[in-house]
Amino acid sequence: MPLAMIDFADALRIILDNSRRGLPVETVPLVLSLGRTLAAPIIAGENIPPAPNSAMDGFAVRAEDLTEASPEHPVRLRVIGESAAGKTFDGMPAPGDAVRIMTGGLVPEGANAVVEVEATSEADGIVEVRRSLRVGEAVRTAGEDVRAGSTVIEPGKRITPGDIGVLASLGVVNVPVRVKPKVGILSTGNEIVEPFRTPSPGGVRNSTGPALYAACTEIGAEPIDLGIARDDRDELEEKLEEGLRYDILLTTGGVSAGAYDFVQQVLPALGVEVKFHGVRIKPGKPVLFGIMGEAEHLTLVFGLPGNPVSTLVGFRQFVAPAVAALLGQTDAPLRMRAALQNTIRKRDDKRHFVRGILGAAPDGTLTVSTTGTQSSGAMSSMSRANCLIILDEQSGEASPGTMVEVELL
Repeated sequence: MPLAMIDFADALRIILDNSRRGLPVETVPLVLSLGRTLAAPIIAGENIPPAPNSAMDGFAVRAEDLTEASPEHPVRLRVIGESAAGKTFDGMPAPGDAVRIMTGGLVPEGANAVVEVEATSEADGIVEVRRSLRVGEAVRTAGEDVRAGSTVIEPGKRITPGDIGVLASLGVVNVPVRVKPKVGILSTGNEIVEPFRTPSPGGVRNSTGPALYAACTEIGAEPIDLGIARDDRDELEEKLEEGLRYDILLTTGGVSAGAYDFVQQVLPALGVEVKFHGVRIKPGKPVLFGIMGEAEHLTLVFGLPGNPVSTLVGFRQFVAPAVAALLGQTDAPLRMRAALQNTIRKRDDKRHFVRGILGAAPDGTLTVSTTGTQSSGAMSSMSRANCLIILDEQSGEASPGTMVEVELL
């Protein structure tokens, strides 16, 4: 018996309920950790900076010596040495002393402020200071950036270049991350040929396979290209069996109601438990989701429609959240509201994902317009889009000026 079509929220809940298991942990070199998902908290073993240092070039001084300093009545101090990054001053300034200091240089014990060089004049071992200072001015205190014992980065975060800089400053050179989920990608259909081939009349080049491969790489998964399966049960079964060895299997095509849509028939025969087939969304209504295996060896199966835009929308809305759940990621898609610039017609109870271009009006108001054609076969519209405009099930036609929800791509 065919499964009833379900709402988007129900479909996503079913997927996430079957995706909440932690993948194994591995350790990778710091320089190779970019984009990986942190598997354990990073606890600072030391203060950063380790000791007070200067935020600018100038002179380390005692603020109390400069309470009367002004441009008209500069205060004269004796320069007794210099502190630069990597070259410390070992003495202790007495009242009336100053130490020349460079950005990053350690502030000598006894000094409690730094005056910028622009507010001074130095000659013959004497510096004239033309303004007063408050205690602590232009001094980076020990632990100002990171305090020893604090959690610097929480698990579940995708590692950024900034994170790598923090890890390096703490001496963390091997990083615990989640193993990338392996994703098998299988394109189906007699009409599909490899991108380097010239298709015969009625044929098309495989655009969805390479696009899904790139999409998996972008979200931190490890894609495996399973090639193209013809509309032949035996060939399809062989390819599907290979894909079911991985954490996730993605198929494109073969899940609609056509005479040659075999994927939806072969998957259950191989032991896949189909959880839903058909979601009230546009594009991508025929999407299928199932599971095979148990507990730690569960394979998530997504039957994505063959139209390229439907495939990528389905990937973003269903596959990407599953990958994030498998990795324990804490990041969420970035969504905001923007003023619609053109009309979007909608007369059904589906959730629509409309390709859009997010911009800004001269006053800074966020604006969004559609990419033009919303045909599910127009891959160029995905290339032009930088966001998806989301119209929920209850929405009707959206006119210019309407505030709509957008999700950044």
